[in-house]
Amino acid sequence: MHRRIAPLLLAVLVAIPIVGTANAAEPAGGPSPEPTAATQPDSTPAPDPSASPEPTAPPEPTASPDPATPPVGPDPTTTPANDPTATPDPDAPASPAGAPDARDRFIVMLKNGANTIGVLENAGRRDGLKADHTFGRTLHGFSAHLDPQQRRDLLADPNVAAVVPDGVIQLTGQTMPTGVARIGGWHSPVSSINGVDDKRVDADVAIVDTGISPVPDLNVAGGYNCSSSDPTAWHDDNDHGTHVAGTVAALDNGIGVVGVAPGARVWGVKILNADGYGLISWYICGLDWILAQRDPKDASRPLFEAVNMSVTKAGSDDQNCGFTNKDPLHQAVCRVVAGGITVVAAAANDSHNAALNIPASYDEVITVSALADTDGKPGGLGGNRCYSWGGYDKDDTFADFSNYGADVDIMAPGKCILSTVPGGGYRYMSGTSMAAPTVTGAVALYKASRPNATPAEVKEALRYLGNLNWNTATDPDPYHEPLLDVARIANLGTFDVTPPAGARNVEAGTTISLPVTITRSATFFERVKFAVTSMPDGWTVSAPASLLGWTANAGSMSITVPPGTALGSYAIELTASNQGRTKTLAVPLQVVQDNPTANAPATTPQAGVPVGPTILPVRIGWNVATDPTSPIAGYQVEMSVKGGAFGAAVNLPASARDTTRTVSFEVPYRFRVRAVDTAGNWSPWATGPVELMHAVDDRSGSIVRHGSWASLSSDGSWRRTLTSSATSGNSVSLTFTGRAITLVAAKDPRRGTAQILIDGTAVSTVNLKAGSWHGQIVTFNYQFMASGTHTITVKVNGTGTYREVLVDAFVISR
Repeated sequence: MHRRIAPLLLAVLVAIPIVGTANAAEPAGGPSPEPTAATQPDSTPAPDPSASPEPTAPPEPTASPDPATPPVGPDPTTTPANDPTATPDPDAPASPAGAPDARDRFIVMLKNGANTIGVLENAGRRDGLKADHTFGRTLHGFSAHLDPQQRRDLLADPNVAAVVPDGVIQLTGQTMPTGVARIGGWHSPVSSINGVDDKRVDADVAIVDTGISPVPDLNVAGGYNCSSSDPTAWHDDNDHGTHVAGTVAALDNGIGVVGVAPGARVWGVKILNADGYGLISWYICGLDWILAQRDPKDASRPLFEAVNMSVTKAGSDDQNCGFTNKDPLHQAVCRVVAGGITVVAAAANDSHNAALNIPASYDEVITVSALADTDGKPGGLGGNRCYSWGGYDKDDTFADFSNYGADVDIMAPGKCILSTVPGGGYRYMSGTSMAAPTVTGAVALYKASRPNATPAEVKEALRYLGNLNWNTATDPDPYHEPLLDVARIANLGTFDVTPPAGARNVEAGTTISLPVTITRSATFFERVKFAVTSMPDGWTVSAPASLLGWTANAGSMSITVPPGTALGSYAIELTASNQGRTKTLAVPLQVVQDNPTANAPATTPQAGVPVGPTILPVRIGWNVATDPTSPIAGYQVEMSVKGGAFGAAVNLPASARDTTRTVSFEVPYRFRVRAVDTAGNWSPWATGPVELMHAVDDRSGSIVRHGSWASLSSDGSWRRTLTSSATSGNSVSLTFTGRAITLVAAKDPRRGTAQILIDGTAVSTVNLKAGSWHGQIVTFNYQFMASGTHTITVKVNGTGTYREVLVDAFVISR
């Protein structure tokens, strides 16, 4: 069953003049438009290089669209416009005044492989159908007036994919000062703004709008008209397109205004009539013509670097280039972008989410919101001198009319922008229509020295160069888009890739990481992409995906060599690329087999652990193993007692540096350690010396006491005896032969401190105070380089209320 629908309305963002003509413009940051009554410009103003743009009457928008009024669009209760069986609703409201009549107009979308001429000839013979536009680049099909029978016959044609109602488009702006200064345009080496028209930006920009009228301050290269049957009638009869063109590329000639990309060639692609309205089919016609134009020096390249679209219509992005919702405009835009042309779209002026508008919601375009800037400078000090859209915006704030949301990519000044109009004059206009060409000019600047940059790379670069030096608290959403900044756009810089020094050794069955380093010239910030273009069979190599930014110079590549790889020389080829330029380097590798080297362990009694009557907990420690090629993967530790065979191995991770065991007094033992690397190669065993732990009780006659010491008995002490003194300076000494010495003492809340001397030299102070009683505790260890005869002295040195020291035993490691 056929359902009736309302005709679609595609609005261009209507820019409304709000001040009289200005014969010349000061750089941004100069006079701002004061509120005055609307006046019409002189039809033939003479450019005056000395004049400043001083509006003389309070600006009241004489024909501004009311942002609070919902745009005319599809009735949500009717069948969507992309329904190929849909028919127009005869009760639907007529197009706005001045807009072309979209009733009974359709866009016929053909299937891949269909012969457009053949379909038209068959339809002409059958129904007298005549096409007003055929599309062969952006869209496969045509547009035409269709009666119900013609629609039915086309829908029955197996070559037809869909028959979509045509729709109306319209403008997006109003009034404001130029933002060239605010975005750093004066500082870009590529724009080279100096008031002398001696260096024009080498780029071609298509202004898809109301056309362009040739004026002295523009380098107008030509155009194409899709709004009537005369393709040569592309001159502007509305002012909007010429104003947009001036923001993009007004000449740096000392008069009037200067554009972001001074002198770039602008082309008027007229898809809108004098009232700022057009049809989707006209829009597609313009894009089709744009994509068909080729660079006269290289036919493999498109003519245009950028397309500006300061137009809007209610709609949404299907995330599939219009193939899911049968959006012919989206399909056309995607093909333009796929053809290498960067497309810039205004976010529109509804103060709502840009996701509700097309082409603003299309992911393939650069969508631009508007900043209110009154003085061409950051800091928010310009006040609220600029009137548009029914009110004043404060300096450096999100423009109150601008759409917003996650679909917006970047921001540019869009309130009270001064630019060219037909007749050679200048006028302030406001809207995202004015913000978008500021970004389009930046695209032209960027592409002038980067002809191989893809649209995605252009978008990424402009977003990267942008800044958040605006009042982000005024943003209606949490997605704070960067403010356009062209100050650092210079000629494309250079880069190089530095290979790792020398050949790298690697073992089969292991993974290594090698540094990847790039060097950048002073003007090169763009993304460098990496790809592994050659590697041995069976190997796995991963490189950093890319590096973006002025200081993004270092990454790493991971190389995994499969087990069983033969020893020998190999190479990996890594290629770095940027915008058609490549740097390739070979990374030499040598597959080897080598073993790690382990270090012999040493044992010491465990500090803070109690000694048993016949046993002693010990710590076995070693230094980290080394390997010339592969990382250490782990360790094994084994123990031999009384010269017997080594026992079962204890497996430990690569991070381990010690383990613990228990040994018996007066029983000889030794430990050994070996390491394994990630290739599975084991080191030889590193064996420690044979050791024997000999305990000397505090009552031993070999201990020499100095001063008054008391003999105590305690069940919680080694052999149930302790030697005690609370007099500072009193000491006990033991002379021994061994490789290490340990002090065993008691701790509790009433004990003091003891100074430890080795061979007469103070080496430590031991605090014997604890929260509760602890007996037989290892409180001090000292290791010597080799076995020898030494003396340990324990001296009472506390000065507080509690100074008593309780010596329990000494343990000599022999």
